[in-house]
Amino acid sequence: MLIFDKRDYFSSCLNTSKIIVKIILPYYFLAELLLYLDLIQSVSFIFEPISEILNLPDKSALPIAIGLLFHLYGAIAVGASMGLSVYEWTVLGLFLGVAHSLPIESAILNKLGISWKFSIIFRLCMAYIVILPLQFIPPELLFSDPNYVKQMINPIALVENASFFDFAYTTIANSLILIAEIIVVVSFALFLNQLIKSLSFIQSFDHNMSPIISLTTGTLLGITFGSAILLKEAKYLTKKQILSICCFLMIAHAMIEDPLIFVIFGANIYVLIGFRVILATFVFTLVYYSYDKLIKISAR
Repeated sequence: MLIFDKRDYFSSCLNTSKIIVKIILPYYFLAELLLYLDLIQSVSFIFEPISEILNLPDKSALPIAIGLLFHLYGAIAVGASMGLSVYEWTVLGLFLGVAHSLPIESAILNKLGISWKFSIIFRLCMAYIVILPLQFIPPELLFSDPNYVKQMINPIALVENASFFDFAYTTIANSLILIAEIIVVVSFALFLNQLIKSLSFIQSFDHNMSPIISLTTGTLLGITFGSAILLKEAKYLTKKQILSICCFLMIAHAMIEDPLIFVIFGANIYVLIGFRVILATFVFTLVYYSYDKLIKISAR
């Protein structure tokens, strides 16, 4: 039986859309302004070592920094201005899919009993490990043209030597186009999440099913949006279950929404989902059976 809460769905869409507008508009404008003023190198050089490790161009350092420290929407907004190829978007999406919003999500994980130091170091390490297979897989196996740059739908081109007024108008218009695309994708992801939550057999789970509820919630909704449910269900979990589940979710969370927003720019969705789920499952199993040793590390 399906009990779909339309009011909850539209409320989620509205609230998320507000967040998207508040993040995309300023970040997109900032990135375009830095490019317009030729200042991008002066700002992004701090994070260039990370882009070099990922074999990404120097210009990707800024979206990496924003993704790590703030939000994926901000990383998308800035990356949209960088002319990244579909292959580069896949690498970026895979890395940031694991390691993004570190301050906010580390605070949530800390409430679940996972220390700040452990969660940040763990996610950065896993973010690098998850992209390692791409170093050995020829890009041509994933894309017919790995260097293809996929643009937004009908962006407005900025003419050469344009005035600042023309620049501002074009940038705002293109940011609104990007916002519309992301809202459509995120609304679809929220619809799927609401559909799953509406299944009556899921709603009837008792607290004996808390591990499954926590894994499902985090995997689909993510650590931030699913935090209320994760914190609620944590009361019924053992420390061993919490650490195992959190290690899984630090690698594979928000597996509907996050990959889809990178697909807008041509990223390979099978790589974005498959690599993270495989690694998360392996780590979950390893952590579960090595709990006694790992709990000492996570508590430091």
